[in-house]
Amino acid sequence: MKYFELELDDVNYSDAPRLINWYGVQDVRLIKWENYHKWQQRLVYDVNPSEPIIFTDILSFPFLLVSPMIKNTIQLYGDKVVFKETILLSSEKEFEEVYYLPIMQESDQLHLSYVESWGNRNQQGKLPEWMKDRNIFWVRQKGKRHTIINLDLAESLLRRKAIGLHLKEVLVSEREI
Repeated sequence: MKYFELELDDVNYSDAPRLINWYGVQDVRLIKWENYHKWQQRLVYDVNPSEPIIFTDILSFPFLLVSPMIKNTIQLYGDKVVFKETILLSSEKEFEEVYYLPIMQESDQLHLSYVESWGNRNQQGKLPEWMKDRNIFWVRQKGKRHTIINLDLAESLLRRKAIGLHLKEVLVSEREI
């Protein structure tokens, strides 16, 4: 199976919403599967009121936020993901937009390497058993959280013409201890 890191294409979509004062709303270190019950059901964040704003289907900083279309697509695949409704608003420009904060399981026992050329495409390592049923999950590597999706979910999002996606092919393997 092929896997991709999912991020916002911030080069082509530099006008995507930017959260401001997000550190005062909720402790983002608690965005973990074990803590999802501690989060409020609905979160509200202020957005930088610059113009124009293009509401992309994904935001990846300071944490992953997805549009209703991406949320619905993820739910079609039946993965264990909890979604917290997130309202992005600008009182200055008088707009609001609904996004969802997905909370899913994360592994620090996996290693990611980016596919740089056609030569290393088939060097996928041994994968843990739990990954066979997952279409989306997080991998923590070098202190950073990476959102990883499989080829099936990536194709579904692209067929639905999701805006702002940046997909980088990665090889996923169990980390050697």
